Amino acid sequence: MLYNYLIRYPFSKKGKLFLENHNIDLLSVSKEDIKKAAYFLLRTIPQNQIDKEKQWHNYLSVEDENVALFFVKLYPICRILLKVVDYNPLYQQFANHFQKQLIYFLNKPLNNKEFDSILEDICPNLKYDSLKDKYFISIVSYLFLELGEDYKLQYMNLENGFIFLKKEELIDFFGIIIKKNILKNIDSKIDSFPKLFIDYGNSIKDKVLNENTFNVQIINKPEISSFPPCFLKMYNNLISGNKLTHIENFTLAVFLSNIGYTFDEILELYKNLPNFDKKIAGYQIQKLIEKKYSVPNCDTLKSNGLCINECKVKHPFQLFKKKR
Repeated sequence: MLYNYLIRYPFSKKGKLFLENHNIDLLSVSKEDIKKAAYFLLRTIPQNQIDKEKQWHNYLSVEDENVALFFVKLYPICRILLKVVDYNPLYQQFANHFQKQLIYFLNKPLNNKEFDSILEDICPNLKYDSLKDKYFISIVSYLFLELGEDYKLQYMNLENGFIFLKKEELIDFFGIIIKKNILKNIDSKIDSFPKLFIDYGNSIKDKVLNENTFNVQIINKPEISSFPPCFLKMYNNLISGNKLTHIENFTLAVFLSNIGYTFDEILELYKNLPNFDKKIAGYQIQKLIEKKYSVPNCDTLKSNGLCINECKVKHPFQLFKKKR
């Protein structure tokens, strides 16, 4: 077992197997382990790229079982804390961190087998064609990866039902895959958390919100205090990075457009959402502004499960104008 591989790629399948071989129950780890994970989320994740690369450089040739165990354990403990925190900017930065870490280390290979090990770990459906000197994957397997706007089929080298990639293209490709995998797996549920995780998770969220660690831009207009309760709840969830349903996303964007928020202001707010895609969000916001959708009445809000209070009005704008 090459411990340096585990230090470089603690999110790998080999890392998970390493934990299993050490019989570690992640929900029963020590308070000290959780404190280290909390520190990692609060202090290491927000660091700039230069400082991170200095730290990664220190581990380029470290071959130590205890160091490997530390990093392999740190990664899933952080993921559990993230589920408790449930704050999208922190999700995104966590995934960005390990995406950049993978790219950094793949550009400074451990040995000749490292690339093949990562390929087998992250994208086993990707195969090598020695005649073309390229890697290939079937369209079905490729679409299943759901890699987003920059990896649409029309941008790829497509031939006879397969996508072909040069080796030099694969490092960024692997980075996108690992980021998507991390964000997707964070959404999985755990029925109950030990109290230590809940306490530390709540502390982390309070700290990142109070310090605005990830520089989330909050647009404060005078109208916010006058929002009807249903829209105020959706707005607060949005700026906190909480997930909204499709109907909540649409209805809130329509409301903001109707009360004078510009395209750029609405788009800035929606950057906090999980799996935010600037091109898709921008297109949808632009269309609803162009089509001049009206804010739904209270009966429609109730039928869509968005009403949270009996305001004794027929339309939210009645309450909104009254408060203003």
